[in-house]
Amino acid sequence: GGPNGAAIGPDGACYVCNDGGFEFHEVDGALVPGDAPADYSGGRIERVDLKTGEFKVLYKECNGIPLNGPNDIVFDSQGGFWFTDLGKGRGRTQDRGGLYYAKIDGSMIKEVVFPITTPNGVGLSPDEKTVYVSDTIP
Repeated sequence: GGPNGAAIGPDGACYVCNDGGFEFHEVDGALVPGDAPADYSGGRIERVDLKTGEFKVLYKECNGIPLNGPNDIVFDSQGGFWFTDLGKGRGRTQDRGGLYYAKIDGSMIKEVVFPITTPNGVGLSPDEKTVYVSDTIP
């Protein structure tokens, strides 16, 4: 897998956007991420209990459609979180991403906005009335 964005939830656990990993290659002496790796099995949202080290996969799909590259997460005061899913590149193709909302107990996930070309960051206004999404390449 490929842990990307992570945040501490209201229950003290760490929630991780696992994007499923990348193949890395060298460009001018630097390692850079590329396409999905050969052993790619999908993206997921994970919960890590920081006291015990136990981790649990909360979400791997939404409405039967796999998560491909969850990357950033922000919590609200209602016991839920917003996250973006960038998707994955495969050769000459690129998934379209989206914005999702889910509960920390694994009981509910919903797609809020789709498609978004390259969602790569999510924030919440202080009054929680506005969700901000960074679209890397609009």
